Amino acid sequence: MKNIKPIYWVFLIALLGSLLYFHTRDFGYSADDGIYSHFNRVTKQGLNNWQELFEYGSMNFIQINPVNTSIYRPLTLLTFAIENELTGEFSAPVGHKVNIVLYALVLVVIGLLLVHLFELKKLPIWLALLVLLLYAVHPIHTEVVASVKSRDTLLCSLFAFSAILIWSKAGPKPSVLIQILAGILFFFSLISKEESIPLMALVAGIGYFFYNKSLMDSIKGVVPFLIAVVVYMGIRAVVLDEASTVYNSMINSVLYDAEGGELIATNLYIYLQYIKLLFFPHPLSWDYSFSQLTVQTFSNPMVWLSLIFFAGLIYFAVKLGKKRDLLSFGIILYLATFSIFANLSKSLIIGSNLGERFQFVPSLAFCFLVCYGIYLLAGKYAQAKLPLIFGIIFVPVILAFSWKTVDRAKVWESNYTLSKSGVETSPKSWRTHMFYGDELRQLGAQIRRTNPDSAEIYFKEAVAELDNGYEIIAGRVGVSQFLGSLAESYLGLGDSTKAISILEQSTRENPSSSFAFVKLGYVEMSRNNIPKAEEWFIKGLRAPDPNHFALYKALGTLYDKQNENLKAIASFKKSLEYGPDREVSRALGFLYFQEGDEQTARQYFPEDEEIDMEEVRFVKDMKLANLAFKEEDYTTAFEGYESIVPRFEEYGGEEKYPSFYGAFGETLIEVGDTLRSKEYLLKAYNLGGYQGVVCTNLGVISYFYDKDYEKAEDYFAEAIDIGVSDLYSSLVNLGSTQIVNGKEEDARETFEKAFEVRPTVTVVRNLYLLNANLGDPEKAEYYLSLLQQNQ
Repeated sequence: MKNIKPIYWVFLIALLGSLLYFHTRDFGYSADDGIYSHFNRVTKQGLNNWQELFEYGSMNFIQINPVNTSIYRPLTLLTFAIENELTGEFSAPVGHKVNIVLYALVLVVIGLLLVHLFELKKLPIWLALLVLLLYAVHPIHTEVVASVKSRDTLLCSLFAFSAILIWSKAGPKPSVLIQILAGILFFFSLISKEESIPLMALVAGIGYFFYNKSLMDSIKGVVPFLIAVVVYMGIRAVVLDEASTVYNSMINSVLYDAEGGELIATNLYIYLQYIKLLFFPHPLSWDYSFSQLTVQTFSNPMVWLSLIFFAGLIYFAVKLGKKRDLLSFGIILYLATFSIFANLSKSLIIGSNLGERFQFVPSLAFCFLVCYGIYLLAGKYAQAKLPLIFGIIFVPVILAFSWKTVDRAKVWESNYTLSKSGVETSPKSWRTHMFYGDELRQLGAQIRRTNPDSAEIYFKEAVAELDNGYEIIAGRVGVSQFLGSLAESYLGLGDSTKAISILEQSTRENPSSSFAFVKLGYVEMSRNNIPKAEEWFIKGLRAPDPNHFALYKALGTLYDKQNENLKAIASFKKSLEYGPDREVSRALGFLYFQEGDEQTARQYFPEDEEIDMEEVRFVKDMKLANLAFKEEDYTTAFEGYESIVPRFEEYGGEEKYPSFYGAFGETLIEVGDTLRSKEYLLKAYNLGGYQGVVCTNLGVISYFYDKDYEKAEDYFAEAIDIGVSDLYSSLVNLGSTQIVNGKEEDARETFEKAFEVRPTVTVVRNLYLLNANLGDPEKAEYYLSLLQQNQ
């Protein structure tokens, strides 16, 4: 090591730290990633309107409930806009690769700063590198590095530590130019994320502890950084609106339920949990909502332990600070950088009980204190055995932390893996159960059309998880946004009565959300309860802040289905007042044609489109049948399609309506007419359109009804080659068919692909059995161990 410059060791450690996240490079989006990327109105446009990012608050551009309050992080958003401009569209793997690189850069800058500071105090450089190594592998950083959205924290840290490094390297009296440069970089940090403000304490600490300046001169050294903060806060005050709403309920932070002594006790309890995670980062979770953490009182011994611990920290920070002891420096750095997340008063509650991401910078102080503290103790009592002591302590810790980091980062692969991990690591949290339930519901909806049996399992699990979430809340506070998910899950199970009851509850608890009103209306339409459907749509329009577009469109569809043309026209026209929609425009055109007002109808159709009244009626019937098909009202869809068949060729046939055969074929499957279903699906197959779903349905018929397993295998394989929305189910279908056909080698390859898409118990069990049968005990043992882990 003596022959290798410290900078090379810094780069090596930074490379090691970033490589721990290399497997996240192809992960998808999860959690809040979308608010900066695909759910962001401006960043989705690339650099077309990038100026807006600096003119408004950063929550003003999200598609759901935009507000010009809360945060101002334009530089972070600008990097997402640049990413979109360069790549053409947002891609989660690109975002993950950016985070890996940024983490490496942050480690390099922090490493160079540590080396510089340790040189100033004539401390061993290997000790600075050990601090960096412990920091680089610490598992508490996984949320920041593995979550694309946390680019804001990485950028913030990169610019802030770069500013401090430049300022510190310039010596005790940096030039005006250096101070200006440091101030600019610190400002960049602030407009990436505001959490770097407390790092001004690090600047003062370097002056006092490392350059031996007086306390007043050390504080004066902060001036360039303070100017950046003042400028940032001034811009923020001008740009952001006064917050009209806050997340001031227990579902976001239990501290909102605490008063007086309870608030202090709960905070102390949470502070101790942070310390525990720094020393022993297991289990880690993306959420610690109620009742994973609850309101505490001073009757809890852990609260008193926390009080004693932190009082001791403050005492030693003051006492040792007078001697310029570096232990005091480490303590002050931790307390200062953590203070912004400490929820010190009701007005400063940040809306989160506990967040591992909040320890990204404070954990640096922790690593410093641990390494330096052990160095002092070992040096005092066992100087000759210093290498052995450090080896015994830190080698297993570094290895364990590295393994935990790699393992923990896996859960950030997708919303499904993340939400599933939440119910395992925070089983008492209402939020983890709700989010996992919603993910299960979405998965069920995706696979329902191609694999109904598998979909039912997902819907049942979704109901169970959502019910668990509501049971934890137990009426304490409403979380009606998840009632829609629960209702959709019951609809997936075919229990419309229960779904209606839940949606009605949603309209009472959250009348400003139009989803429940729209869904209730469509459910009643599918049951042919037209008056009740109309009632729900109208109630939705009268509710606070309604979604006029969706509700008027729904009303127009309802009246159109009932042949109440004038009412349908009025409703569709009102819908278009709130946004363009091709489907609504064409519906209006057909309605005007049916009313004999060809001139007005032409306003909604291309001038060269020739349509007679009989065709208008035909298209209307087709449209209503398609609507029923989309709503999975297969009985109505069957009746509609059956009435269309005699007129189909006359009005354009397969050339004009290429999806008809496939839709009718799938409808016939749903109503139990397999023989005719196969006839129409084969027509669709020969036509060459609608292929993915058509091949899947033909495969299902060949497998379950015709028992022609060779043909089923061909269809399933072709569906995968063409492309299907649910690749997992298609791979399972193909693999199962290959097993029946005695093609175990092919089946193993297929199930291995399914494992990469979604490593379910079904897939793992098949891979275990296949490898055992094919004489590969090593792989069989691997998959058996996975099965045992999931038991």
